[in-house]
Amino acid sequence: MVTALDGIRVLDMARLGPGPHCAQILADLGADVIKIEEPPPTEGRRAGRVINLPPDAAIRRNSRSVSLNLKSEEGREAFYRLTKTADVVMEGFRPGVVKRLGVDYDALREIKPDIIYASLSGYGQTGPYSGYVGHDLNYLGLTGIVDMTGAAGGPPMIPGNTIADNSGGGMNAVISILAAVVAKQRTGVGQYIDCAMVDGLLTMMFLNVDDCVTSGEVKHRGETITTGRYAWYSIYETSDGKYLTVCAIEPWFFENLCRLLGREDFIPHQRDEGSKRDEMFGAFREIFLTKTRDEWVSELMPAETCVAPVYAMDEVVRDPHLRHRGMIVEPELPGNASRPQVGVMVKLSETPGRIRSAGVAPGASTAEVLVEIGYDAAAIEAMRAAGAVG
Repeated sequence: MVTALDGIRVLDMARLGPGPHCAQILADLGADVIKIEEPPPTEGRRAGRVINLPPDAAIRRNSRSVSLNLKSEEGREAFYRLTKTADVVMEGFRPGVVKRLGVDYDALREIKPDIIYASLSGYGQTGPYSGYVGHDLNYLGLTGIVDMTGAAGGPPMIPGNTIADNSGGGMNAVISILAAVVAKQRTGVGQYIDCAMVDGLLTMMFLNVDDCVTSGEVKHRGETITTGRYAWYSIYETSDGKYLTVCAIEPWFFENLCRLLGREDFIPHQRDEGSKRDEMFGAFREIFLTKTRDEWVSELMPAETCVAPVYAMDEVVRDPHLRHRGMIVEPELPGNASRPQVGVMVKLSETPGRIRSAGVAPGASTAEVLVEIGYDAAAIEAMRAAGAVG
């Protein structure tokens, strides 16, 4: 079966944060993703601090893994040989690290002039914050997302997903890399990509930025439609202690909701800012407590009201729609890798992505890949003895 990115080889040095998600998406679409992973440290501050995923973790699927010590001359030479065969290189180190290692964009384009090189970072390669360390929540805070998350009048809350890693970084990197691949096919020229999580996050906040700039008002959580300003865009508890999401923004959906809840009197007051708004919140809370979540879902979700359940993760895995869409799958893979996992995000009619192989342990493909680029067994063993490969 032909996949969209057949023939595209990606060397993935972006080991944490947005890198694995980007690599998984590219691999699912058919790219030959080779993870470049360091041998586990045995001493120093990083010993024992490596994040160890199960070898067959879904985020590592469809990829191979080579263990290279890029601080050694032999390890760098092997990486240079791999670069000659690659279309894309990704890295996720702090700015300046790859230059010290000798594997930065300028070094690699001397070896492969048309290489596409993506640097993934939190704050970007330039700017006042470029050298600062950070994690997902830091980036969410900087771009206003944390301030808009939580109940009105309460403290800001931690979102339930690492949005910066997965969307602001990982998906942003995929878009950037694929755009560069298309440009290279048209022009024959590779390029450098500076992919910052804060940049991706801020594009997701464009409505909030536009509103602030044009109105001059600073709105916080609970003060906009999508953060709980109105009763018809909120979360409600049901009689069984579970929850529903209600998002009846359009007037016709709001009318449907009010009629089915027996409160047609609210229909003319959808955007009331005074007592009717407070009354509506109170009434909706009381009404939704009269039935279970799934009873309300059965009644309201098919009735054009923009109502849906709040699921726990075990319910997500069982949901029939997500399984029908191929977003929860149980691929036939060796060992425990056939357990349910998230499916391929993109649906392409002619070149669909697919799960070809389970994830592999770090370094499991080292010998296989090195043989492909001309090393024999004796050379690989000598490199292993010298600590150049794991």
